[in-house]
Amino acid sequence: MRFTAVSLALVAGMAWGHAEAHAQAAQGVQEFLAAVRNGGGWVSVPIVAGRGAVSTVTLPTMGLNLAGCINVWEGHSGGWEIRARDTIGEASLEVASAPGEGARFAHKFGLRSQLEFDFQWSEPRDTTLFLWVGLDREDDGPDEACTPK
Repeated sequence: MRFTAVSLALVAGMAWGHAEAHAQAAQGVQEFLAAVRNGGGWVSVPIVAGRGAVSTVTLPTMGLNLAGCINVWEGHSGGWEIRARDTIGEASLEVASAPGEGARFAHKFGLRSQLEFDFQWSEPRDTTLFLWVGLDREDDGPDEACTPK
């Protein structure tokens, strides 16, 4: 099953701490909805020794259908492996990508989702991964979601 968990990476930044989970969840849902309206957004993930991980709190996804494209920022080097899984559902995604190459996705969510993301860089050093997560909209052309804004 192909999985759009990466689209919810847009809200992963709010999930760094557990103490403020309720406030972060509300803020994350607002950020996620704004990203959907805007056709996507940029995500930054700290990478240490070539690896990074992020998870979200449980989010109400209410059967949402999403399709789009993920794209590692062109300024990065090397190859990137991105793994996402929904710990409530059974869906998962594995993508190998090079900077500037879009990878398409599509998924129908359940009522709730809790997402875990793992990132591995081919270079074992520290950086910040910049990732465009674009979402398909009715008014856009077929490759619009893969084009970072």
